[in-house]
Amino acid sequence: MSFGSRLKERREELGLKQSELGKLLGVTGSAIGNYENGISSPKADVLYQVFNVLKCDANYLFQDEMKELESDDFTVPEIKIIKKYRALDQHGKNTVTAVLDCEKARCDDASTSPATGKVIELYPTRKYLQSTSAGYGDFNDDASYEMVDLVKRPPAGTSFIIAVNGHSMEPTFNDGDLVFVHSQETIRVGEIGLFVRGGDLYIKESGPDGLISHNKSGKYPLIVSNDDMPILTEGKIIGICTSEYF
Repeated sequence: MSFGSRLKERREELGLKQSELGKLLGVTGSAIGNYENGISSPKADVLYQVFNVLKCDANYLFQDEMKELESDDFTVPEIKIIKKYRALDQHGKNTVTAVLDCEKARCDDASTSPATGKVIELYPTRKYLQSTSAGYGDFNDDASYEMVDLVKRPPAGTSFIIAVNGHSMEPTFNDGDLVFVHSQETIRVGEIGLFVRGGDLYIKESGPDGLISHNKSGKYPLIVSNDDMPILTEGKIIGICTSEYF
């Protein structure tokens, strides 16, 4: 059994719903579902709480993964990759894990079209369930996403998809548009990116003095950074995910 399967088994033994366990751990119920389905893994601080809340230890939850590792013969290149992974910060590890999950799913889940009998190559991609603001800002739960299968290859460098919420970036982006994001910690002035400020998530153009809206109505002021509420870059917008991708 996998970590996710054992997590689900232990949760059900205790009579907890996904939403109830999520509340105890400080995450969403959908995040618990992602853990159990193997879509994502809990962060270290959440994992420590899992052991306490479920009254079990790491040996119980990870015993099958450890047996699998013990039985594997790693090649020298594989060992080097593991060492490089361990040297990454958390952002880098999250990015590498997302790419590995997507590529593993792509290899496992290629399907056949019933109409033509031809193999359709699918491109599993993370899609965040909560939208980003193109207006005044929305809080984003970074554990809340689903995997979607695209039938057209996304732009190179795509880390995930997220929806635009609001009108401040019109006509460049409209309310409800899905956009491709490449995770990175800095972007250049004039580029459009995904930003966090004070718990709110924005899609804006990076300007020399702050975040710029494209809507010329005057309703959306410049968003500036300060010591109390700094602006952090989550990624660069690299395209619009239109209906032809689905």
